[in-house]
Amino acid sequence: MRAVPPLESEERPSAPLPEEAPAWGQSNTPAPRPAWLMRGGVIAVFAILLVWSYLLGPLFPRAVEQIGEGIIVVVAAAVTFVLAARSGRANVHLERAYSEHLERLSESLHDIAYHDSLTGLYNHRYFREQLPHELERALRYGHPLSVIILDVNHFKEVNDRYGHLMGDELLAFLGRLIAENVRSTDIAARYGGDEFALILPETDSTAAKVTASKLTEVISKRRDWGGGLLEGVALDVSAGVATSPQDGASVEDLLFCADHALYTSKSRPMTGKAARVGISRRRRLV
Repeated sequence: MRAVPPLESEERPSAPLPEEAPAWGQSNTPAPRPAWLMRGGVIAVFAILLVWSYLLGPLFPRAVEQIGEGIIVVVAAAVTFVLAARSGRANVHLERAYSEHLERLSESLHDIAYHDSLTGLYNHRYFREQLPHELERALRYGHPLSVIILDVNHFKEVNDRYGHLMGDELLAFLGRLIAENVRSTDIAARYGGDEFALILPETDSTAAKVTASKLTEVISKRRDWGGGLLEGVALDVSAGVATSPQDGASVEDLLFCADHALYTSKSRPMTGKAARVGISRRRRLV
């Protein structure tokens, strides 16, 4: 049932009056006492105690002596407290800065320990540490995992003909090319010498072969390496591909199959893009 509104003559409870709003730039919060007032009060108390001690000294020497000792203790405690507070704030800032420095140092050491300084890719150590983890995860969830090993053909001839500095330039150039043409989820590493290795999570044999063919084709088409001194010199790499679980369920089996596929591709005559990629044909024994 709908309520009947009260008549005009009926008394209604009066609403509380709103508090007066502060003017612009003012606040209802009481202003804090200035620090100089507090310090002045402390100084005044000590001055009164000193005067009182001086006046009552002849009458109550022992009491005055005890008061003086108490004043000394209080002053020493106050000074100690102030110094400790300032030192504590300084120590907090120092510890925070030291912690940030250690964190940056740890990141820098991690980067040095797991990256190849020449190519900018991961190094052999990181590759061998990550491959067991990625393989275990792939086998647990039933996903494929592929490994690609790349080898620079005739790299020794580049070193012998143009020098080791130019060989290093070639490896650094290949590292940049590989990093630009793989997924962010892939792990690209310098495997050793003139060999590179890639871990491709959730990638079957067909997709891995496409990736390997893409890399060999991209590398073979580039002529702009060597800082312009060797422009026109052809680059050529071979690739071996192995995929888990069909090529093995262990790190050793997977790397053995990838190595075998790599050297199979290197033994073929280089007549085209397909000849540069070897696919392992081994099947896991059940």
